[in-house]
Amino acid sequence: MKKLHLPMLAGAICLAFSAFAQDSLQLVNLEEIVISGNKIIERKSDIPHQIDLVLQSQISKISPLTTADALSNSGAVYVQKSQQGGGSPVLRGFEANRILLVVDGVRMNNAIFRAGHLQNSISTDPNVMERIEVLQGAGSVIYGTDAIGGVISFFTKRPSLSDSLKLRGKTNGFVRYSSVNQGKTVHANVNLGSKKWASLTAVTASEFGDLRSGKKDMMDYPNFGDANFYVKRINGRDSMVTNDDPEVQRFSGYKQLDVLQKILYSPGNGVEHLLNFQLSTTTDVPRYDRLSILSNGKPRFAEWYYGPQNRQFLSYELKKETKKWWADDLRFTPAVQFIGESRHDRGFGKIERNNYHESLTIYSANIDLYKQVSGHEIRYGAEVVQNTLESAAHADNLESAQQKTIASRYPDGTYATAGLYFSHRWELLDSKLILSDGIRFSSVTIDARFDPSFYDTDMAHVRQQTQSQNLHLGVVGNLSGGLRLNALLSTGFRNPNIDDLGKTFETNGGDLMVANADLRPEQVFYREIGMTQTIGSYGFLHINAYFSTLTDAIVPRPYLISGQDSVDFMGARYRTLANVNVGKAKVWGIAANGKFQVAPNWILRGNITYTQGRDLTNKVPLDHIPPLYGNTSLQYENAKFFAQADFLFNGMKKLADYSPSGEDNQQYATPDGTPAWQTWNLRIGRQLTKLLRLQIGVENIADLNYRSFASGINAPGRNVVVSLHWGI
Repeated sequence: MKKLHLPMLAGAICLAFSAFAQDSLQLVNLEEIVISGNKIIERKSDIPHQIDLVLQSQISKISPLTTADALSNSGAVYVQKSQQGGGSPVLRGFEANRILLVVDGVRMNNAIFRAGHLQNSISTDPNVMERIEVLQGAGSVIYGTDAIGGVISFFTKRPSLSDSLKLRGKTNGFVRYSSVNQGKTVHANVNLGSKKWASLTAVTASEFGDLRSGKKDMMDYPNFGDANFYVKRINGRDSMVTNDDPEVQRFSGYKQLDVLQKILYSPGNGVEHLLNFQLSTTTDVPRYDRLSILSNGKPRFAEWYYGPQNRQFLSYELKKETKKWWADDLRFTPAVQFIGESRHDRGFGKIERNNYHESLTIYSANIDLYKQVSGHEIRYGAEVVQNTLESAAHADNLESAQQKTIASRYPDGTYATAGLYFSHRWELLDSKLILSDGIRFSSVTIDARFDPSFYDTDMAHVRQQTQSQNLHLGVVGNLSGGLRLNALLSTGFRNPNIDDLGKTFETNGGDLMVANADLRPEQVFYREIGMTQTIGSYGFLHINAYFSTLTDAIVPRPYLISGQDSVDFMGARYRTLANVNVGKAKVWGIAANGKFQVAPNWILRGNITYTQGRDLTNKVPLDHIPPLYGNTSLQYENAKFFAQADFLFNGMKKLADYSPSGEDNQQYATPDGTPAWQTWNLRIGRQLTKLLRLQIGVENIADLNYRSFASGINAPGRNVVVSLHWGI
């Protein structure tokens, strides 16, 4: 295959189009502002944590199908996928319930966030994002439980007020088509604003067909991951059918609907009231990786899919400038969330389909306050969260249409968290030296009740209450010549939730997971040092190194109940497993990113991350450790046109570096592991009229057939994305 010289191609296209657009756009290195560091607007350079930004302008140019794709394309976050309707971010070597997702200041993590891979990030709409902030490393002092690897904060757009007494309306949107999955998306939003009132309404509807993988095989791994079969029920019997087009990953498509409604009232005197409603729902989402498993030459499953994933969110936000002795600014955010999800599976040749349904109601309230005293900035606040879980299950007989109750995936119960935090920053020597410190006290309570029809009385009721204390200490030095140094020491924790304590299911090896009420919180001690060199107004280069020590890690192990290593359950005898706290692990790595204006209107960006992890107790590799990954992009932009060439890459993950826990999904890799891969992508956009903009992108130009580490579905092949945007 001939090498592709994409930067040269991108440059030629940019110069050609720029001849038709004479307006120049001077890009400079402006001071970046973040919110997630301490839940308040502040300069990114004042914070010792590394925080990566994905801005609305970047998301619009990428035109991602889901929020998970927006994170992956940023190069700052590694994302695992088990199905097209998925995307599980990894931060600093931690994944799923060891990182915290936050939307508009409210935590998304709930009582049943699991330890493997999660698809919950796609329940946020990338097309309404104002910005995404990725706080790398332990963030428990500000955010509490789950923030071991970091925090991903999603900030959706806010309604815009009018600068006059007249009601002003503004609308924009787009239609999009993606060739790799016959994907179709329609998005529209309307903003109505007066002097004190404003409303923002946004709707996104998407339909994604079966995903096509690339045609260009890696030479050492021909036909890697090809979908050679699918299951079809013919004349009342399951049949293994040959797939005529193995590049089409059958039963991977789904549909999604997202709605956002915000109402803002700003009466003046530094007071704002904001009502925020969000809805995300899908059709059934096939679990493609499970449908591709063979057992003794036959498919293991005839059906495996997630039912419609429903997220309803309602919050109220009060912002007030108090100017009192106890606070200058106050933000109060009560919220309620309703989460509905389900799993459905049926073994090949079986006549019963198992259906597991979970319903969560989550009430929360946050209060955050800010006070500035001379050179000291003080932030403090509190958070309370109450999860109520209802779990049920039944089996459907396809032949008789009869239904019977079976053991649910979880017990019914409650999961409650509460925390108080205090954070302080002291600026010295005209802000050349900035010291940060903070402390948090947290409490978590779990009360779970199992159905006595299926469980022994010793397992019928599980109660737990734990407390945690966390600290952080950071320093930033702004030296001469644009050099900035930062260092951070921070602790974090993840309290076991109902998924850890009470999930009961038969594992692939025929074992049974049971409850363990003696689980303790996982603890992490995080260290980070970094250096940033700013080059005038032209750009910067940032490099940092990090090291985490994880203790009391929660992992499944053989477990005795009443002195017995097995139990009778639903008519069969099973060896028992339970989550337990074990030993110590370490994660370390280095990351770098930079942004440079290489010429007027030309911007070069790049990210690269290398991580290693080791289970020190068992002397084996740690799970969820991605290979080397990152991206490089070269962008040209003026007032009417942009062009962007991207280079995304992953290094190889050798099989010897896989964790033996099974979480790294060795069954979906080659005999050598996950091969390295690189994709070239090109995107251009042109303002056709004052109201219309056309964007065209070609992703994975070489049409490479590849699969990302730990993923159970091949990545998209060559994809042409065309979108027409409008705005009034």
